[in-house]
Amino acid sequence: MLQKNSAIIVGAGISGSCTAYHLNNKGWDVTLIDSQGKNDVPIYTNPAVGVYPKIMLNDPKFNKLMNLSINYVWQLIKKINLSKNESSQVGAVHLFEKNDGLDRYKKILKDTLYTYNDIKLLDEALIKNKYGINNHVGFLFNAGGWIKPKAFCRKLIADKKINTFFDSTLKSVKKNKSCWEITTETGQKITASNIIFCNASDIRNYSFFHELSHESFRGQVDWFEDKSVTQQEILSNDGYMIPSVGEKIIFGSTYQKNGTSFDPSHLDSVSNKRKLNKLAPGLIKNDKDTSTKSWVGQRAASFDKKPYVGRVLKERDVRITPNKFSLEELYWHDNIYLNACYGSRGFSFAPIASLSLVNLITNKLTTDDKFILNYLNPERKFFKKSGIKKKEIY
Repeated sequence: MLQKNSAIIVGAGISGSCTAYHLNNKGWDVTLIDSQGKNDVPIYTNPAVGVYPKIMLNDPKFNKLMNLSINYVWQLIKKINLSKNESSQVGAVHLFEKNDGLDRYKKILKDTLYTYNDIKLLDEALIKNKYGINNHVGFLFNAGGWIKPKAFCRKLIADKKINTFFDSTLKSVKKNKSCWEITTETGQKITASNIIFCNASDIRNYSFFHELSHESFRGQVDWFEDKSVTQQEILSNDGYMIPSVGEKIIFGSTYQKNGTSFDPSHLDSVSNKRKLNKLAPGLIKNDKDTSTKSWVGQRAASFDKKPYVGRVLKERDVRITPNKFSLEELYWHDNIYLNACYGSRGFSFAPIASLSLVNLITNKLTTDDKFILNYLNPERKFFKKSGIKKKEIY
């Protein structure tokens, strides 16, 4: 018998795993499906991802989302009891050339919600003495750290009440009156009252999302074993360095628009090593003797580089104008949702954005949820084009 509070979640990466976790906590019947094997979801093979704030001086809404998101990530990690060798809030230092950094720091404290308690300025002398880098200052984010993707996602979906189907490629998706029905290529049929797509490839695969544009980016991360580095905090500038994941030093990363290959690239490794040398001069003493391994992944980003989280419109009435617009005029697809296109910020944004989406589905919205869902609404390009502003649309 179909349960009213049931959902199929397509995609077992970070957004799918977070959505499954939050819905399961609400007592819902949850089925999580992914075309990859249990250990083969692409993000699972990335040894560690950095989670630390990125601030955009001219976008206060982005900064608010970032602040809410980073704080929530560590709350969630503590709640699910991820171990210290699976995640660590070690802090992150972003480097700037001295004059640019000092000017930017003043503007951040003046024009954003961040305070001295959130960001500590590391002066030029400290950066030179500690990291061997000249003419730079650093912003220390205490809320920065790293996470092992596989450990995090697997912990989120570990509850046996979450039904998981890996190695299960969708063959069809259709709506039958009050339920959604999916069929896999192996002949499995699964029904639920709601369906949530958490994989960006589905934007191209299904007509529900054809009006939503996104671009794909190939990214490569490299790492090697090194026992000598005692530094814990993440360093970032043009690239980043995570020095404390066991005995691994992880560094990167490269981005190639519309790159399709999953094979490691020697040129990308050279580029990543060049970035690492700027962050940690002298760490690689002999390039030929430093054997690296690589992770290659595909990352999807929307037209404005912010994720798509929420409902999608069934019809987009071009006659809608700001003067006659009302919420009742919007015609949404019933019980279908999108939670995708996080780019390289999935582990920063997806935990809290997925919670907001689940609160929308279960009618338990908070003030922060409304802000997040309005800001990340998949239809925001249409609303902007229509001149619709300052409405609570989610």
